[in-house]
Amino acid sequence: AGVSSKNVTLGVPRLKEIINISKKPKAPSLTVFLTGVAARDAEKAKNVLCRLEHTTLRKVTANTAIYYDPDPQNTVISEDQEFVNVYYEMPDFDPSRISPWLLRIELDRKRMTDKKLTMEHIAEKINAGFGDDLNCIFN
Repeated sequence: AGVSSKNVTLGVPRLKEIINISKKPKAPSLTVFLTGVAARDAEKAKNVLCRLEHTTLRKVTANTAIYYDPDPQNTVISEDQEFVNVYYEMPDFDPSRISPWLLRIELDRKRMTDKKLTMEHIAEKINAGFGDDLNCIFN
């Protein structure tokens, strides 16, 4: 028994509704069942999670700032002066390639540790993404 006047979705629209074919799903999710050593070791499971998760720079950034620093070898950021001096002592440094504009990104150490990221890895990805458009130094 039912109401004959009730609207019912049938055919292909109903199939799409059932299997939820969507270009941009509202809440995409994936369940991964671990096997082997990762199934019994929490640290190994965390490693699998870190490798699967998509991490953006925004997720591990604590603070950002833009500075005008006309003399990068004598930076206006006093806490960076020591490691900047060490960097500029390298023989392959070309001061003519350095812009007076500086983007300073402070990373959140706890989030980086949780995601098992290193400064080297992040700098490598930034350099790969921007090539010769920037010069990335870190401490």
